[in-house]
Amino acid sequence: MFRLSIFILFFHFGLTLSSQNIDTIKLESETSISDFLKKYNISPNDFFILNSDYTDDRFNYSISDLSSKILKGANIKVLFDDSLSNYETNGFILHRIKRKQNLDEISNIYGVDIDLILNYNEEIKIRKNNTIRIPINTKKNQNPIDNFKDYKVKPREGKWRIAYKYGVSVKFLEEINSDMGAVLQIGQIIAVPNKKEIESSFSEKNINYFEILKPIEIYDLEKKLGLKKNSIKNLNPNLSNNLKKGIIIRAPSLAQSYNDIIRVNKKLLTENIVDRGKRKFAIILPFRLENFDYDSIQKSIPIIENDKLLNISLDFLFGAEIAVASFSELGVEIEMDVFDSALDKQKIDNIVLENNIAEYDFVIGPLTNSLFDHFVSLTKNSNTKIIRPLAKKQNTNSSIINTIPNDSIMFNKIISHLKKDTLPSKKYIISDSKTLDISNKIKSIFPESIQFFSTINDAGDDTKTLVYEDLDSTFVKGKNIVFLETKDQGFVSNVTSILNSFVNDTTEIVLVSTNKNNAFEGVNISNKFLSNLKFQYASTNKKIDLVRDQLFIKKFIGTYNSFPNKYSLRAHDLVYDLLLRISNGKLNNKNIYEIETKYFENKFKYKKSSSGSIDNIGVFMMIHEDLEINEIID
Repeated sequence: MFRLSIFILFFHFGLTLSSQNIDTIKLESETSISDFLKKYNISPNDFFILNSDYTDDRFNYSISDLSSKILKGANIKVLFDDSLSNYETNGFILHRIKRKQNLDEISNIYGVDIDLILNYNEEIKIRKNNTIRIPINTKKNQNPIDNFKDYKVKPREGKWRIAYKYGVSVKFLEEINSDMGAVLQIGQIIAVPNKKEIESSFSEKNINYFEILKPIEIYDLEKKLGLKKNSIKNLNPNLSNNLKKGIIIRAPSLAQSYNDIIRVNKKLLTENIVDRGKRKFAIILPFRLENFDYDSIQKSIPIIENDKLLNISLDFLFGAEIAVASFSELGVEIEMDVFDSALDKQKIDNIVLENNIAEYDFVIGPLTNSLFDHFVSLTKNSNTKIIRPLAKKQNTNSSIINTIPNDSIMFNKIISHLKKDTLPSKKYIISDSKTLDISNKIKSIFPESIQFFSTINDAGDDTKTLVYEDLDSTFVKGKNIVFLETKDQGFVSNVTSILNSFVNDTTEIVLVSTNKNNAFEGVNISNKFLSNLKFQYASTNKKIDLVRDQLFIKKFIGTYNSFPNKYSLRAHDLVYDLLLRISNGKLNNKNIYEIETKYFENKFKYKKSSSGSIDNIGVFMMIHEDLEINEIID
């Protein structure tokens, strides 16, 4: 018999968010907000922070807001909470550990959850004769508490640093702040867990921050990182022994590399600006100002409205300007010079002749390939990096940074993605006569795949079609992966229609392409079919999130009286990223260009080519589902 000692204590658990998740409740009938709060035992504070559409100010709701109606079918975000903050206890049992006993066995003896036991024992050593505290008479607190509070973003604070302060994942922070945006701004108000910040008396010297990618115990993580026992626990005294996915921890900088963690303070460039000196760059765009009649506004308006290249230039300039404004808030002075290249090499000659290109940290453009190549040839003796912003890699030079990933990157991305899929599946390849080389390349990678080709008529012409009978009795029950390789919109329409007819409750067809192009868009392509087929592809960009990024969108519309299009967002993301990288070091520094970054619509991660150019290899995996296009997180 082990000895029992009972201590009668009154203690309220501190807030722990590791077991909390944001969930959604779909209302089956109309109700008032106040009745909803009573039914689900939610505080008004938490309701309005998570559901900002029901109040003008989610951090300062009014009494009248509580009487507002929630319509039938509405989706309401709530905090699914089995955390320790919802429990209270009035005593403890001291348990002496027996030989070979573990926490699971002790938990079963007393009927107390392991997390509850861990919460009341700062450090548990499961050894014979050691004692631990077991909470007794635990019961759920019936009074709703405020799980969230507002927080003002401080200088040099990114999402991961705030997440670390409050012991949550970056994903959780984004879930409770759907409008926080891709990059935090100084003074921005966001919601955080309603508890004290994690304070640390440790020096930042020889310390790095890591994000946990898979659940793991501290002891196992220390072994994998080659660290001494308790080295992580000592740096993170608030951690439980079981580390949850997504949380941020501190670890010694000597930690060995390991696949299941990410070093976040090197991943996020905003946290590591080492050079706050003035930055200077230039953009060369084809405005073609000579076409304007400055004496007649009426004559100039049609030019602005109908000149596609001019509109691209203006949109690009607007995005660059707003990136400079945002980056300046980080305390770095920026000078941006803008030049008109028109479509004339003489203009480029004059720009180089009249300006010291070596003074610039980098130059973006010109946009057209011929002028870009001409500019590169004129500045070959300069160390300034020349940025190709919109076109794919054409030539190679040690001064060039190619920012659009080439087709081979896209191909490898989709192949790598499919190889990670461990579910059994049959694979098929459909191609036309112009993409036989791609079809054969895929076949060499997946030898078990079956190839189909578009129909060739009696005259030897490719009809760019298939018929139902070509694929009848082809697909098996379960998962079927179909590659479609073509640049013909009619063929895409034809094939997706046929494939869609084979999808049923037992047969799943997943459509993929190693080269998603304009053929997969347009009025002849059914988005419903693409969704049913879960169409997946690699892409240089994704669509801006209208909810999460609404602060940026409102700022852009307020400044330029128009919605930011793909050229504006491309310019913003590119300029902001380049300024960040060059403020972290030199653009040709491997430790800088290999860091992956992601903004509103674009991703950047660079690799040096054999010829010396630095090429972007950062691409998204995208999927059509529920009539929407979403990013696949690998």
